[in-house]
Amino acid sequence: MTSESTDRSDSAGQSWSGRELRPNPFSGDSGLADAGLLEALHQVGREPLDPTLHSNVLSALSQARLYAPIIPMALDQEVGEHGLMVDNSSEMAMVRLQADDGRECTPGFCSIPPLTAWHPDARPVPIESERLVLGAIEADSQLVVLDPGAETSFLLRRPAMFAFVHGQDWTPSWADAEVGRRLASIAESFSWLSRLSLSPGSRQVNVGGPELGITLGVESEVPAAELQRFQETVAADEELVAKIDSLAIRLQPLS
Repeated sequence: MTSESTDRSDSAGQSWSGRELRPNPFSGDSGLADAGLLEALHQVGREPLDPTLHSNVLSALSQARLYAPIIPMALDQEVGEHGLMVDNSSEMAMVRLQADDGRECTPGFCSIPPLTAWHPDARPVPIESERLVLGAIEADSQLVVLDPGAETSFLLRRPAMFAFVHGQDWTPSWADAEVGRRLASIAESFSWLSRLSLSPGSRQVNVGGPELGITLGVESEVPAAELQRFQETVAADEELVAKIDSLAIRLQPLS
């Protein structure tokens, strides 16, 4: 009689001994959106100029599962016997987009239906929201767009992305008191500037356009060099740069 060894191994000959099998965090996933996140996105879509609703999206996004759109990318191609291009090798890659201002934008979806409607060839891969945003940052992508093309679409901008992965509170720059204070301090250095006010950069700031609008109230015509100096002063303030994603400056004659 021979005894059977209890030292079992996998097909590559590697022993199973000591291995830790972790449960799949997405087993049994229905493919539907997190209810709290979906409600937060609907609310900010209805009232995009309410800064609290923007902050609520970030809070709801924490610990939520998203889907990354993955598509096959050809690595090596050649002309086949029938004169058509054929792939010799390929790999799966996450889709990256380009925003209107030229920056790279990483898409993420709250559920499977809007992903397949957006790109029918994309494979939905579940991923923790924190990992998706962190991956975007590591890939030098300064924007994350949730559910692009859908009613629940929302643009997560650079300051919000960094606050999110560090677990910090975040307020849009146009409603951030510290941004207002620093800009008011800068304004004191410009004698031609009579008034300064902040606003959302666009009426649909939740999905696009500049994040912050700065209106400069002036009594007379301002030389282009002076306006350039104001912009350079703002850009030199590291705290403002960290808090403002993008801005649009408008002159408003007061007389």
